[in-house]
Amino acid sequence: MRGMADWNTYAIAAIIELARNQGKNPDVPKWLKGDYFRAIRELAEIGATEIFRTGDADEVRAILSIMAIEKGLRNHGRFLLNYSEDELLGIESRA
Repeated sequence: MRGMADWNTYAIAAIIELARNQGKNPDVPKWLKGDYFRAIRELAEIGATEIFRTGDADEVRAILSIMAIEKGLRNHGRFLLNYSEDELLGIESRA
């Protein structure tokens, strides 16, 4: 075991949070909101230290996505999560 969270932890948390307000998905219950958003913040803080320990692009993107989401940059988080560097370069070249 590496001693740090698996990158899937970040990706799964980001996917859940991004899906939360899509379609008919329910909002976070009032009684859970404080703990829910505190957990996302704590995960982003852990990611802020772990990001310097990884060189894997998928790990970096997953960590950055949860950090962006925590700061209210949901679209940035979505793009980080869903598109690789090459895919983003392809999108940019079509613009």
